[in-house]
Amino acid sequence: MRPGIKLFVGNVPEEATAEELSELFSGVAGPVLGIALMKQFAFVHLRDEAAAARAITQLNGHQLHGRRIVVEPSRPRPTNTCKIFVGNVSAACTSGELRSLFQQYGTVVECDVVKGFPFSQRVFFLWEFTK
Repeated sequence: MRPGIKLFVGNVPEEATAEELSELFSGVAGPVLGIALMKQFAFVHLRDEAAAARAITQLNGHQLHGRRIVVEPSRPRPTNTCKIFVGNVSAACTSGELRSLFQQYGTVVECDVVKGFPFSQRVFFLWEFTK
């Protein structure tokens, strides 16, 4: 586990690189201890709470390759949960409708609808389950 404070960065454009994110965050918050970049999100490790607060204040909503990134504290996933992805969801569908649909299969702890993708939306569910 890396030391420091971990931030979640969402809505990351696919053309963004770890080096680019490192430069962006270090320019605002000081040294970046590490970056884990996935396709459309990243985790950025900063030195302390003050650095994290500066990054959130100054970079949340920042335009990167034409997309507004989301910068917020990373929240650990609750125990006994799993996260799944559902794609190609109609733009007319609401998170409440999706929650109702999937609730029959287990408790939906979280349902995030991510907009801004061509022709579809992406939905991330956090399910609670028992072992």
